[in-house]
Amino acid sequence: MTINISVIGLGPWGQTLANKVSALPDFTLKSTFDHHDGRKMAQVEAAPSLESVLDDASVQACVITTPNDTHADFAMAALDAGKSVLVAKPLAVTSAACDGVTALARAKGLVAMTGHTTLFNPGILLVKKLVEESERPILHFDARRRGIGRIQKNSVLLDLAVHDIANALFISGQNPVSARHAQRAYGGCPAAQAQMFLRFDGGMTGHVESSWIASERRRTATVTLDGRVIELDELSATVSVYETSALARVAKDNFTAAKTAEYKIDSHDALADELSTFARFIRDGGFPDENGRIARSVVHAIEISQDMNAYS
Repeated sequence: MTINISVIGLGPWGQTLANKVSALPDFTLKSTFDHHDGRKMAQVEAAPSLESVLDDASVQACVITTPNDTHADFAMAALDAGKSVLVAKPLAVTSAACDGVTALARAKGLVAMTGHTTLFNPGILLVKKLVEESERPILHFDARRRGIGRIQKNSVLLDLAVHDIANALFISGQNPVSARHAQRAYGGCPAAQAQMFLRFDGGMTGHVESSWIASERRRTATVTLDGRVIELDELSATVSVYETSALARVAKDNFTAAKTAEYKIDSHDALADELSTFARFIRDGGFPDENGRIARSVVHAIEISQDMNAYS
């Protein structure tokens, strides 16, 4: 079954998604809509209004890539109109709004999924597999995402940090119980750089660094287990495994680590996998429960995080 779909919001990411949808056999891109009249796609109907998309009975699903604070309202409107939704991250800006979207989708028998594309990254999938196979407790998750993308008007926490928080939730299966952050304003953005510290219900701690203003590009995720470290470097496309020494006996002793394995990550179209998964839920039924847990917990982590005012 080919699914008729509409893309709502044609900013840079919306255009990327529209192009990807057009290239996949799962979908037929029926229409697009954007409040800016100049944002259109060749050979695709530009709907005159959001209402016209929602009133079109032939449209079965919507991709929503509008500003963050509109995600929940647009998702609810689409679900009310009987259409499944794939919402660009974050699902909403409050956990209560996330709950509202999920509850409505379940009540309507529709799919509500959030576009946490990094969860389809083969590097993240490999790290999760290696963690599970180790059968060791996770002590700490550390992620650095620097010099990625352009400075925007919203917070780096809602744009970059959400990727790494989602990765931590996915790899560990845990949920955040407390969080603190320090953020720096720059270039008209209230939080162009941030450090976030988290504690999870399974005992794991976490640190997420996100920056639009760092000169060094870096995209890493490191999972510290009891006696083992697993590190993903997205820029070099490698996953490395280290065995660490037993607990240092006295303060002057240092921990040592020996690399025991290195895996090269093949290039892969994570976005295509995400969209195909969305299509599969629409066709086969069921609900993306794990995606829903992660989408809500990401927002909850940012929502409960206390600003330490370290840079003020």
